Amino acid sequence: MAKIKQTKMRLELDLAHQWKETIVSIYYDSTDRNTQQYGRPIPEERFYIVLPRVVADALGYDKVRAKDQGEVMVRFKAAIESYKCLETEVNRVIAYKFDLTPNPKNTLYDDHGYRIVLSVTAYEETVMTAGDGAKRYSYEQIDSDINIGREWTRSDGDRKNNQVPYNDKNYAFFLWIKTNMKHLIDKLLEIERPEKLIETIHAGRLLPLGNPD
Repeated sequence: MAKIKQTKMRLELDLAHQWKETIVSIYYDSTDRNTQQYGRPIPEERFYIVLPRVVADALGYDKVRAKDQGEVMVRFKAAIESYKCLETEVNRVIAYKFDLTPNPKNTLYDDHGYRIVLSVTAYEETVMTAGDGAKRYSYEQIDSDINIGREWTRSDGDRKNNQVPYNDKNYAFFLWIKTNMKHLIDKLLEIERPEKLIETIHAGRLLPLGNPD
């Protein structure tokens, strides 16, 4: 793979910022002398352009290819226009993942332990409806105080199942979870030493998470 040309274009994918310019790169798919030896096909159309993520998610393919630079640019522009013909809707959502499970039992010990995975991410969700009514989805992470960890960004057109609308009530709920989980973890770390644990127990300082209200 070699980048052979770059150009700035106004793709007008963001209606709020139609003046914004995007750098479009043309690549050449080079192959080494061992390609045929290992049974890997040599592509006939070696010039390609990678599509913007939202376009790739909508159309179902991530790049356009051609035999020369002129034709690959023509196909790129056609893909952008095909995307613009789709009916689109943009929403703000909160995607989440909760996973609290005992670890598989270790044959050397009697204890199981627990594994906790907590991920919360705010996204801008773009829903694209094709002429046949089929819907495809694309997600871009947005900055938010509720973000914990990192959810997957590429969806390959699929909808994130574990999601809720990004509104005030849902925001407050997930911010409460993030704040109190951090508080609980900090407290548990404080009592990691035996003397601190005994001191906490004798003082009657429990570790409740509290109430979101």
